[in-house]
Amino acid sequence: MEFKSEEIDLLRKVEELTSKLNQIFSEKGKHVFIRYPMTFALLIVFGVVMVTEGLKQLILEISFLKGNPFTMLLAGLLVLLITGTLYKKLNK
Repeated sequence: MEFKSEEIDLLRKVEELTSKLNQIFSEKGKHVFIRYPMTFALLIVFGVVMVTEGLKQLILEISFLKGNPFTMLLAGLLVLLITGTLYKKLNK
């Protein structure tokens, strides 16, 4: 399949147009964050709290973790140990 020069030029123009649009919208997006930092900070805090509370409720649904905080502590430390070891190995 061969492309005609008009088709290639049209594709190039579309790519240039989308690049310019991305540049315009990224600049406007920065202004929104600068103009409303407290709103975005509150939204971020709300999102983080919702995720952590959701995870907490999911963990409490696991029967052997529900009444054993020591088991939860050990499981958490084990996860941190494993992820730290993986991070060190992948970073090299």
